[in-house]
Amino acid sequence: MRWRVVLAFTILFPLLILPSWSQTKKDPLNDDEVDQVREYGDRPNERLKLFAKFIEQRVTAIKQLSSDKKVAYRGAELRGKIEEFTRLVDELQDNLDTYDEQHADIRKALKDLVPEMEKWEPVLHLPPTNPDYDFARQTAIEAAKSVDEQSKTLQKDQDKYFAEHKDQAGKNGTGPS
Repeated sequence: MRWRVVLAFTILFPLLILPSWSQTKKDPLNDDEVDQVREYGDRPNERLKLFAKFIEQRVTAIKQLSSDKKVAYRGAELRGKIEEFTRLVDELQDNLDTYDEQHADIRKALKDLVPEMEKWEPVLHLPPTNPDYDFARQTAIEAAKSVDEQSKTLQKDQDKYFAEHKDQAGKNGTGPS
């Protein structure tokens, strides 16, 4: 009988703490931003531009924090903004993957997005070296490089694909299934 209680506890305990553990990874979007992303769920170009806008807001915050030496807990603030940047870039990359698989026509968004991405990495190099955020910065730099490369490749692939499938270009933001 006692072994059943121990067995039940060992199985159920991880299930009970798992939801609280997963909530510790803070969503980089606030409630208003989440609503905006949901609203544009069926419009790929607008959704991608929205992610770019949110990333740009984090980039601006990183720039400001890098130059403002008076901010209390500057290292922690920078780490937080850099981590938000990374999570947003990862989310953008996931969306790009999804739209690529669906053959969504996202050429309009990519046309604006690709030049903007080139500005992101230099901003991540602005803050001075600091153990509070150096690992987060390196992760963000790698994410920025990755999404930049992916977007440039995707832009070429999209141009080629929709040149071959002109009848599907621009159709409700998506191409053939």
